[in-house]
Amino acid sequence: MTIENTSEPIKPIYYWLDGYWITDKEEADLMDEINAFGSTHGTAFFPSDASPELIDSEIAALLAA
Repeated sequence: MTIENTSEPIKPIYYWLDGYWITDKEEADLMDEINAFGSTHGTAFFPSDASPELIDSEIAALLAA
């Protein structure tokens, strides 16, 4: 999904290579700063009403690619 092809509200999701994800940018930056996951976070955008299960599956697909 890209920002250009959706008209519904979106939210950023910050994720790491182990599949962990959060919605708080400040927390994501802090996790990177202390090297909590051995990598820096990526960012993906989801509809604001996306379920945690959908986000889990999409993040897993992104990491498998």
